Amino acid sequence: MSAEISATTEETRKPRYRKWIAAVAATFVSLVVVAAPALAAIPPFNNGKMDFIIRGSGSDTTFEAMAELDQAFNASPGCALRLPPATPQIECDPADQPTANQNENYDHETAVSLYPQGSSAGLRQLCELNSPGVFPVYYARSSSGPGSAPSQCATDQLRYVAWAKDAITIPKWLGGATDPVTNLTHAQLQEIFLDTSGDGCAENWSDFGGGNAQIMVHGVQTSSGTYATWQSFLGGNPNTCVAATGGQVLFENECTPINNLAAADRQRSIWWLSFGKYQTGAATCTDATTDLVPVNAVAPTPTTIQDGSYQYSRSLYNVYRRSAPAVPAHVKGYIGEAGWICKPNGLHSKPTGATGPGVPHASADRNWGQYVDQIITNAGFVKVNPDPFGNKCTFTDLH
Repeated sequence: MSAEISATTEETRKPRYRKWIAAVAATFVSLVVVAAPALAAIPPFNNGKMDFIIRGSGSDTTFEAMAELDQAFNASPGCALRLPPATPQIECDPADQPTANQNENYDHETAVSLYPQGSSAGLRQLCELNSPGVFPVYYARSSSGPGSAPSQCATDQLRYVAWAKDAITIPKWLGGATDPVTNLTHAQLQEIFLDTSGDGCAENWSDFGGGNAQIMVHGVQTSSGTYATWQSFLGGNPNTCVAATGGQVLFENECTPINNLAAADRQRSIWWLSFGKYQTGAATCTDATTDLVPVNAVAPTPTTIQDGSYQYSRSLYNVYRRSAPAVPAHVKGYIGEAGWICKPNGLHSKPTGATGPGVPHASADRNWGQYVDQIITNAGFVKVNPDPFGNKCTFTDLH
């Protein structure tokens, strides 16, 4: 049964990678102190030893943000480990340390985000777990919701944990035919990308508030969650008019091929991409040369994405198995709906005497709950729950 929430999408292999998002800011806005009881015993997903490497695979859109969260989780405080040459190694010594920090990564599990090959690829890996030749992962990164799960997941019981919000946005290239366009409606976007009228794909920007130039439609690789989300929003294949208009099928969230077109072609182009990737500059669409077009007179902003008033808002997910072979408890302790990424700030630790919600502990060098929030914001994404005292995530079950 679904605990509801939102649904939606993205990806494939990226030929080259830029540097990861700049270091997370260390200063946070102070919040009202909230009382949170210290945990009296080791949480059920902590057993005093590092069980497995927590491997996630899939989405390109969420790769960098999840890698930042991995790094934070791996570095967060926990128990005192047994030191070599004593064995067994990488275990708490003793296993139960009541005074250690039990609000973060108590037994020092290690989380790793595998190279992105797309949301669908990650989900296939997850659903074909233990099949010959399939590299094992414990969860899938996905920028698309349960409605776009691949056929390999037709019978698997999956849980989609929404840990951030994003949106599909429409960039325009300034200085030419698209420059005067101040709004596009959902119906207009369907006509441009799908040819819903059936009169051919030769639409002109002058019919949509722009200059006199035929629209050049660009597409995205079909293995992408960003493709799948846009397809679900439009109700059809968004690559329909690419070939007919002289456009290109591009790797998602990478504006460089359009930037490199002749000026007239660049300035008559239309495409779609992640709001977060646009906001951080990772998509190489700069404010000097592009802008985002409002849809149905609503501009994409953190506020309109979070409250859903921007029509093409979507959730970003980590997906795990509920059915056999079910995900181990320590994996849910990291990416699950009540795990390290998702739990309320009041259940994370903070330095003794620090303001804001959290459990004071001498080992905490920062407010760890607010640190998670800042990683999400720095990635250009939006928190699922605006309440700083509430659980950060929602979830939807498939099957």
